[in-house]
Amino acid sequence: MKVTDIDGWDKRGNPQKGFYMDGYLKSNLDGIPRFLKKGYDCVGIISGMGKVRIGKSTEGIQVGAYLAWLLAGGKMLCHQEVIDNKLKWIVDKIIKPKQKVRYRLKENIVFSAEQLMKTATKLYDKYGPNQVIVYDEGRQGLDSARAMESVNKGMEDFFQECGFMGHVILIILPNFFKLHEDYSIARSLFLINTYADKQFNRGYFSFYNEYQKEKLFYFGKKRIGIRAKYNATNPNFWGRFSGWTPFDKKEYESLKKKAIERKRKTRQQAKWKRQRDSAIYLIKKFAGISNRVISDELSIVSGQRISPRSIDYAISNITHQKIVED
Repeated sequence: MKVTDIDGWDKRGNPQKGFYMDGYLKSNLDGIPRFLKKGYDCVGIISGMGKVRIGKSTEGIQVGAYLAWLLAGGKMLCHQEVIDNKLKWIVDKIIKPKQKVRYRLKENIVFSAEQLMKTATKLYDKYGPNQVIVYDEGRQGLDSARAMESVNKGMEDFFQECGFMGHVILIILPNFFKLHEDYSIARSLFLINTYADKQFNRGYFSFYNEYQKEKLFYFGKKRIGIRAKYNATNPNFWGRFSGWTPFDKKEYESLKKKAIERKRKTRQQAKWKRQRDSAIYLIKKFAGISNRVISDELSIVSGQRISPRSIDYAISNITHQKIVED
């Protein structure tokens, strides 16, 4: 069924009002504004069967667009009717939003936990609670323990500092089972898993409400293989989604690519810093020279001023790390 009065297009690329959304998905999202009014925040997870380029970002953006439209005051009045022996959703009336729909690429879409916290605070200060934020964790290396540890730590920090703001947070990531259960189970309201059919066509999803999502997580954790995990229990329903987004896809992918590159550089810089501090620690330990001499010699070799205090800091970093590991 077509939802909202947002500018979209049909299958042939012709302009139209609204965009396609599965009727059952639409009906499950309709209650979220009432849920937020009770003082809660709303967290939804969109996964991709452990894969990339499967359509999870497109689906997450569409869900965000519909929720932003609802929170601005838009309403969809519809019913189900049997037509040609098939149960179909019929739209009776579309009530346009009373407020401006706040949903922009550079304002509501983030690609890191750090961005999420900054954006949540900025939107809260500017517009108040109940804003929609799509957190697209686009790194392909999320199966690594270190990458997921960073994501889970970021989510922990976010909910400690920003949970009271009552926003809608849509977390997009490849694998639902890699997210810590505090967020995958306790804090999230639903899971949408996107996948492709046997002919590798995108545009399919399965929906899990709170209860089914919890069953999927605990039963799936015991299984080996990504397909086995996602088949650990039945979803509430299956559906289709289109390729429409309210944003320019090239610009979206460009922003995501830049965010991934920034993360890669940050990790590389942290690695280099660790190696540098280790080298300074070894010089101090085995050469027996003072921090002042080390700073003077390194300043000459590097061509940059390195203070004795920086040497103290580097050595203390490694010493502290060794204590923690021991």
